[in-house]
Amino acid sequence: MDLNIILYGVASIFYLIVGGKIVSTFKKRGDTAPTWSLPVIALAIVSHFWILQSSIFCAPQTILVTFGNSVSAMCFFSTLILFFGALYSRVHALYGIVLLIAGIGIWSPLVFPSDAQPIVGSTMGFKLHIAFGFIAYSFMLMSVVQAVLMSILNTRLKNHEALHEPEGIVATMPNLMMMERILFRVILACFVVLTLTILTGMVSTVHYVDALLSFDHKTVLTILSWVVFGVLLLGHRFLGWRSRKALMIFWVAVVLQVVAFLAYRFVLDVLK
Repeated sequence: MDLNIILYGVASIFYLIVGGKIVSTFKKRGDTAPTWSLPVIALAIVSHFWILQSSIFCAPQTILVTFGNSVSAMCFFSTLILFFGALYSRVHALYGIVLLIAGIGIWSPLVFPSDAQPIVGSTMGFKLHIAFGFIAYSFMLMSVVQAVLMSILNTRLKNHEALHEPEGIVATMPNLMMMERILFRVILACFVVLTLTILTGMVSTVHYVDALLSFDHKTVLTILSWVVFGVLLLGHRFLGWRSRKALMIFWVAVVLQVVAFLAYRFVLDVLK
């Protein structure tokens, strides 16, 4: 059997087992994630890294960017970032849900094969641009999960359900203000990395086409997403934008960012 298939299975099973355990653990107040979860996640991340780098760097001095390996990379960096975060702070439901998503998303390169041609002779600036792009999407994934959890918590609090149903993931979450604080920290991280993505993209564009920007839909939508994220952060900081208004603006930025690349690659690799 192909080694990569074995590693796909190992990483996926480990992600799903630990993710499911973390989510089930937080259905009761006072419970904590099992001590064995982090070593198992570490093994899954190492396995994931091996198959991811072999699918993206498919040959010397080449990069293959498809919908499948982009989703896989987004899941990889999300689990890696949260893994290091879990070393220094309490694990909570966000990590468990992201691990469950990663357990499924890791199969994307196999589920969505592509005949896209690899990019040959890529520069270091372009490699950084791709890496920052993947990391930006990873923070976006985490912020989406956090925003959904926060919306559910907010709805339940408004309906007074949390007072009558103390069990469940939502009931064991931090208070709404802390959830919002976590969300905006992740959004800030996404904004910073997205800024680096745009800057390294400019450097690569100058190298390849001798222009600062190429005004294709990917560039335009990415910059629009960056602007909306920036406006959201400024509005939250100086105008006190919170709750429904902040989430509406957040979803606009997310849609722009998804359409800028992931949806575009999906059309090219899957629907075309």
